[in-house]
Amino acid sequence: MLTFKMYVEKMCVPIKVGDTVLMGKWKNKKTIIKKIGKDEHGMPTINGKKATTFRLSKEKKEKKKAKK
Repeated sequence: MLTFKMYVEKMCVPIKVGDTVLMGKWKNKKTIIKKIGKDEHGMPTINGKKATTFRLSKEKKEKKKAKK
């Protein structure tokens, strides 16, 4: 008999409503985050689109480095 353990991992992304991220097929379109939610499978979404297909803008990265 096979038994499977469920693994729960926490994913923390340093974004919030009002931030600007790069989205689209080639991650070249600036998008302002209006809503963060979950889809029917429990995966995170940004403005109703998959949250796994975005990049932080250079401005956000520079602010993050300045805080360190």
